[in-house]
Amino acid sequence: MNSITETCVVSVPKDKVFKFLSSVENLPKWSTQFVQKLITTDGKYKAVTPIGEVFIRFETNPNAGLIDIYAGFTEQYMTPAYLRIISFSENSTGVMFTFFQWDDTDDMTWKIFCEWIKIEVGNIKKYFS
Repeated sequence: MNSITETCVVSVPKDKVFKFLSSVENLPKWSTQFVQKLITTDGKYKAVTPIGEVFIRFETNPNAGLIDIYAGFTEQYMTPAYLRIISFSENSTGVMFTFFQWDDTDDMTWKIFCEWIKIEVGNIKKYFS
């Protein structure tokens, strides 16, 4: 299974970074390649993306700095991407974003996702600059 991880360090406290990134509503502000628009349907989030509308769900653990982002065409089949927020000091925070190439992700789509993750992490860094 292929994987890619992109990282950045920002001069902002961990709690502030976590609060921003763990809010589904902020996804379009930094995930500009994948999320073209965020909508709610029956109280559930969906993202309009270049590959179609997908359900979006976040699972978070603020103490551990973990944000698992699930996306999929159905709520029953969603694949995760992983954000890790790490405090280096009071005003220095690391962000790690990891994707895996799941069995149903073809190589061309994977290549596009690998380019997008670089842009998305760059957007996170810019947002906190």
